[in-house]
Amino acid sequence: MAARVAVKKELLLWAYNRSFQQQKLHKKFKQLDEWLTGEKQPTFKQLEEFSAATATPLGYFFLNEPPIEKLPIPHYRTLEDGDSIQVSPDLIETLHIMQRRQDFMREYYEQYVGTRLDFVGSSKGSNVSEIANRILNLLDLKENWAYQHKTFQDALKYLIEKCEKKRIIIMQNGIVGNNTHRALNVSEFRGFVLVDDMAPLIFINATDSKSAQIFTLIHEIAHILLGSSAVVEASPININDASIEKLCNEAAAEMLCPKDLFMYQWETHYPDGAVYETLSNIFKVSPIVIGRRAMDLRCLTKEEFFSFYYDYLEKLKAQQSKSSSGGDFYNTTRSRLGNIFTSAVIYQTITGNIQYTDAFRLTGLKNKTFENYVNFIKERGV
Repeated sequence: MAARVAVKKELLLWAYNRSFQQQKLHKKFKQLDEWLTGEKQPTFKQLEEFSAATATPLGYFFLNEPPIEKLPIPHYRTLEDGDSIQVSPDLIETLHIMQRRQDFMREYYEQYVGTRLDFVGSSKGSNVSEIANRILNLLDLKENWAYQHKTFQDALKYLIEKCEKKRIIIMQNGIVGNNTHRALNVSEFRGFVLVDDMAPLIFINATDSKSAQIFTLIHEIAHILLGSSAVVEASPININDASIEKLCNEAAAEMLCPKDLFMYQWETHYPDGAVYETLSNIFKVSPIVIGRRAMDLRCLTKEEFFSFYYDYLEKLKAQQSKSSSGGDFYNTTRSRLGNIFTSAVIYQTITGNIQYTDAFRLTGLKNKTFENYVNFIKERGV
């Protein structure tokens, strides 16, 4: 009979509580309840499996007490009464991956460019309208920029290209690194921004809809202009009390749906009975953003907005039940890593400034897969 490991129940409970997959844990580990109460203890093999299932380093289970895990940046999240902010290991690991990549890019720009970005933190003390206009100017956009794009994907790609021209690093992913078994939970966070005047980095949760990703991207740019790093919900109905979140949400809504243009389009299309979807396609934001903007501009009452909002959520659930394909691996990888980071890593690797092992660690790609990715990028001239 396999020997049991003398692991404290407090450590097992801590690992259990930080997991967002608790039901799966109970199915996988039949004696889990007894482990958590201290009645029984796991074997070493079971502990290894529990460590992997909860994304907890194995060594943590041999500590005297649970470690205190804190995010290095503020975490703005709308909470229900009685809830507390519980940070998943998936978010923590993703944030650490992005910090390592940002460190690399900062050193890269310091070596080859040297100049800092004067727009970072340039809008401190500004109001909503000023920040919205500053975003338009920064990205060299006109108020009706979204009209020229047929799809949300096209609009998002266009915005990302504009950001990269301004040296804003954009990364998108719906999983932790390349681990398809660890999907990021959009209800925990839609994105985060690591503000830096040499290499600002925005991460977008790719499990979200394209329209929501557009809103998140603009919201995070507002954070850069205000000089404030954050993990955020970036939702048009976010009711977080933090003043900076309200400011970034309102600035994103104003930039994406400028008041005068919005009012004109609302009055034009309201009689056709599909105003939310019509304006959603015009401004390249979700129907929820359209509804919230209409409420804020007093085109709708609060009751009318929430009646639409809950009906829309039901439709959305039905749509999300449909499966979607994962797409081409190397195209997906390019989206995950971003063009700026990809180019910098490849250049530093082929010039011998960093070792291939460093490139593997930074990209999460190894050996032949990394070589194939480099060839893929070279063929497309990215």
